[in-house]
Amino acid sequence: MTVTIEVPASVPARIKKPEGDAGGADGLATTIYAAAGRYEEFADRCRDLQELGSWAGIAYRSYKEASGEASTEHSAMATTVRRVGRGVTAFADTLRDLLRDHEDLVERKRALDDRRTALIADINAATEATDNEIAAFRERAVDLRTDYSELVAADDDLQRRVRDNETLLRQAFQAADTLPESLASDGGIPPMAESAMNRPGAPGSGATPEEVQRWWEDLTEAEREAVIAAYPERIGQGDGLPAGARDQANRVLLDDDLARLAAKDEDGTLSPLERRVLANAGQARDALANADAYTDPLDPDLRPGGVLWLYDPAAYDGDGRVAVAVGDLDHATDVAVFTPGITTDMGDTTYYTDRMMNLYESARYNGDGSSVATMFWLGYDAPHGPTDLATLGEGRAEEGGRNLADAIDGLRASRPDDPAHLTAVGHSYGSTTTSYATHGDTSDVDEVVLIGSPGAGPADHASDLGPGADHVYVGRDSRDLVAVLGDEGWVGKLGVGLGTDPSSEDFDAHRFEAEDVDRNWHRNTGDAHSSYLDQDTESLYNIGRIVDGHGDDINTAEQSYDPWWGPPQDPECDRDPTAGQPGRSDTSPDR
Repeated sequence: MTVTIEVPASVPARIKKPEGDAGGADGLATTIYAAAGRYEEFADRCRDLQELGSWAGIAYRSYKEASGEASTEHSAMATTVRRVGRGVTAFADTLRDLLRDHEDLVERKRALDDRRTALIADINAATEATDNEIAAFRERAVDLRTDYSELVAADDDLQRRVRDNETLLRQAFQAADTLPESLASDGGIPPMAESAMNRPGAPGSGATPEEVQRWWEDLTEAEREAVIAAYPERIGQGDGLPAGARDQANRVLLDDDLARLAAKDEDGTLSPLERRVLANAGQARDALANADAYTDPLDPDLRPGGVLWLYDPAAYDGDGRVAVAVGDLDHATDVAVFTPGITTDMGDTTYYTDRMMNLYESARYNGDGSSVATMFWLGYDAPHGPTDLATLGEGRAEEGGRNLADAIDGLRASRPDDPAHLTAVGHSYGSTTTSYATHGDTSDVDEVVLIGSPGAGPADHASDLGPGADHVYVGRDSRDLVAVLGDEGWVGKLGVGLGTDPSSEDFDAHRFEAEDVDRNWHRNTGDAHSSYLDQDTESLYNIGRIVDGHGDDINTAEQSYDPWWGPPQDPECDRDPTAGQPGRSDTSPDR
């Protein structure tokens, strides 16, 4: 019996590979950024030479007018050239995505062709096929036709995105290909980007995070790429925007700073602030490289990747603002935002990004398999150290708390239909900052974790924090000198601390074991205060459980208390700590 089955054709006949070399585009962008730096140098030099000692008269006035005009024009040209460079960087980043998508489509077509070949072979071999077998063949053919149709649609979309990317690059050059355009105040921004940014809800317009999210959703893919290239500062700090968009915009800014300031450094023309900005940019680059190379502890083939969620290296007189995440902030089930304490600036970015890898690993390895993202957030002006008068007050924590609350609102607004289980973790002065951010009914976090805390700021009791007392957790190493500064009981600390000790009975949060296995008999401000996120520690294990949504499974510790007969007591002082929580199948593997 002859079996007649209509087997679909293998389509598309060829999946065209996007043209271009992303590495070559990056090289061109670096050259363009260096040129922008040269224009900046000339503008600065003209401005510096405005006053020439005792020279006066008509000639001097003419010189001053000409040099001022030259400074203005070269400054405008620097802005334009930088924007063109950013357009090239954005083109290169998108081209990499397109090339990865092309490889995926080629692999999909290869798999479909293998299925098609197998179907033809099975049909040819079925000389005595039953009705059921014929029905199964036809069903396979229908499924194959559907999958080929979807592949064609995906290929059409890929080729459209390729054309859009090339169009944006062409517009970036054409928008400033005349001298008047190059010297214009807007630096020749492409019309598509300018039009999109002028719509209601655009970031930087005073719109709420929710309005910004809706604005982004209404943009076409080409418009999104256009505004990232033309307005990376506003997209990179746009609360309510997807983390992926912010990351792409901030990486454009990072590439700009690294190339442009490196060129000025070679010429010896860096200002002190620019030198700090260049160092901060190097920290962000290295942190991202580490995060991008990190592999998931449960799946060696999975690289969760890094996200540059916030990048402002010149903020706070060069201390900088930055947020780097490990994992997919846009889709992860469990998200943690970690806020550090005093002495922290952008020079610590790689250190804290490594700590975020530890926390990611703990939440994944000791968790229930949910996807995870952990973010180091430095979006406030942390006090510079114990001698900084700001350390003794709560002003920086209160201001930082407002910034952190805004950041959390931005994260929430960017995922309106897929809310994450979100944990706010604060260390040292950052715990006081976290308390301010999560204080009251408006807080939008699921869990609060305070570690090494000198005081809970505005909160007198765990119930004062947004998620409620059942979802507030505290880790305190009994040898941590900073963590005993908070007020406790009738003795108190004479105002030395920054509010109630959150590990105390008075505060009544869930305290977890957080002793350092290498602790000394005396209190110290070294490892005892800085090891809460170290690998194979009690603290890291427990915080990972909380981040994973299993705070009810922590290893609890007794709260400190203040007896009538003397100073506060810590029951953890005499307990023998453990490393890696042996016997609980939670020891983290080596990275």
